[in-house]
Amino acid sequence: MSQFILITTPVIREVDKPTEPSNETQEIAPDGDVILVVGPDKIKLRVHSLFLKTVSKVFNAMLGPRFREGRGTSGAFPKEIPMPDDDAETMAFICNIIHHRNDAVPRVLSPQKVIKVAISADKFDSVVALRHSMSWWLNLKGVYDPADISRLMAAAYRFDNSKVFEETTRALVLDYTGSYLSLADDDCVGIIPWTTFCKQRVLQKKSLY
Repeated sequence: MSQFILITTPVIREVDKPTEPSNETQEIAPDGDVILVVGPDKIKLRVHSLFLKTVSKVFNAMLGPRFREGRGTSGAFPKEIPMPDDDAETMAFICNIIHHRNDAVPRVLSPQKVIKVAISADKFDSVVALRHSMSWWLNLKGVYDPADISRLMAAAYRFDNSKVFEETTRALVLDYTGSYLSLADDDCVGIIPWTTFCKQRVLQKKSLY
C-alpha cells in the first residue's frame, strides 16, 4: 500500500495509482524548500533540505553550497531536484520517516518493498535514520517464499539486524533445498556479498548429515 500524502487528495492506494505522470506535488513538508522529482513518472515530493542533509551525507553534499542544487533554496520558491533513477514510492517512505510523518509510515511492508528501502538507504547513507522503522518491516512472520526470505535477509544484513539475519539464514539453510544462487538477484547482491549465498549452501549440506 502506497502511503503518499497529498495536501489536496486522499492517500493514493496501489489500485488507484495514476498510469500517467502526475504534476501534483506530494506535500510531505508543505513549507519545504526542495521538491524531489522522482522516477520516470516525475513524482514530486516536497521536503525540507535540512532534514535530508541531517540524515544523509549524500544529500548533505548534494544540497550543500558547493553544488548548484543547494544554492538559493527557500520555502517560498522551492528548488526542484531531479532523481530519475530512483523509486518514488520508496523515496516517499524515506522522506515521511525523516520528516516524522508517522501517520504516513506503514507498519507492514512487503519484502519486495523492504529491499527497495534498504537499497535506497544504502545509496543515500541514511541507514541510521531508518533503523527504527526498518525494525517493524523486517518481520519473517507469514513469509514463506524463499526469494522474499532472501530479500529480508539482505535488508537485515544492511541494517545490522543480527536477530532477523539469523532467523532468515536459518530458515533458508533448514527449509530451502534449491540453489541459493537462484536467490541472488540484483537487489540482494547489491547489498550482501554473493559469496554469502555460496556459504549458506555449504551450511545447508552440512545440516543434512
